[in-house]
Amino acid sequence: MTSESDFKKLVDRHFPGARLANATRLTGGVSADVYRLDLVPADGRAFSVVLRIHGATHGGHDADAEFQLLAALHRAGLPVPEPLFVDASRRHLKHPYLGIAFVDGSTAIADDAVDVRIDTMAETLRRIHRTRIEGAPDLPLRMDPLPELFDFLPAGSEWEALRQHLAGLTNTAFTGTPVLLHGDFWPENLIWREGRIAAVLDWEDAALGDPLSDVACTCLELRYVYGNHGMTCFREAYARTAPLDLKRFALWQIYVAAAAQKYMGDWRLDPAREAHMRQTALQTIRDAASALIA
Repeated sequence: MTSESDFKKLVDRHFPGARLANATRLTGGVSADVYRLDLVPADGRAFSVVLRIHGATHGGHDADAEFQLLAALHRAGLPVPEPLFVDASRRHLKHPYLGIAFVDGSTAIADDAVDVRIDTMAETLRRIHRTRIEGAPDLPLRMDPLPELFDFLPAGSEWEALRQHLAGLTNTAFTGTPVLLHGDFWPENLIWREGRIAAVLDWEDAALGDPLSDVACTCLELRYVYGNHGMTCFREAYARTAPLDLKRFALWQIYVAAAAQKYMGDWRLDPAREAHMRQTALQTIRDAASALIA
C-alpha cells in the first residue's frame, strides 16, 4: 500500500520545492493503482498529476514503454495526457510507476448527447488509426483473431457449430497495413470537456494491427451501456469513413466478446453489472456467429 510519506518523497524527487496538498485514489482500472496528486509549487500555482503504479496485477506495457508510447502519441498531436516522469528502478517504490499530466473533464455522457458523443468517439478512433507515430516502443501485433479464439469460447454444446465453422476458416489474418490500435477504447477511458474529447486514457493494451479489433471492442463496450443502439451507432459512424468488412468484423466481435466473458470475473465488477455484461457478451457471440456463418 502506498503511504502519504511515499507520495511526499515522490513529489520531492520529481517536483522539488512543491508541496503535496492531497492524494486521492482514482477508481476504475484494474491493472494499475492510480492516484491524483494535487501539488502546490513555490509560486503558488496549484496543479495536479496522475500517478500510475504498475502493481502485481499489471498486465500491459511496462512503465518505460508506456511512458515512451505516451510521449510519441503526445508529439503526434493525439489527445493524450503528457507524460511527466517514469521510474522502473523499484528504488523509490515497490513497483514501477509513471506520472502524467492531469486532464480536467468528465467521463460522463448525458442521455441527450449519446448519439453525438458516439459520432465523436468514432471520429477519434479513426484519427488514432490514421496516425503514424515516431519514437514509439515496439508494440505487439494484433492481426488475426483466430489462433486465440478457441481458448476464449465458452464450453457447451451451444457453441459446437461455431467451433466447427471456425475450425474450417483459413487466411483469417489481416492483410492490410497495420494501424495503431488503442486496445481498450471505451467511455471510461475518455475525458470529455466542452463536448470534445480532451484525453484518451489507458494505452496499456496498445498494439499494431487490424483496426476492426478496436471497432469490435468499442462496439461491445457501448452495447453494455447503451444496448444495440449504441453498438450500431458506433459501427455505422466508423464505417462512414472506413467501410467495414462485415465478416471480419463479426470474427473480431466473437473474439472480444468471448475473451470478455472468460476474463471479466477478474475485473472486480459489481455482481449485478457482471451478470449483465456476461449476458451481453454471450448474446454478442450469438449474433456475430449468425452473421459470420450466414
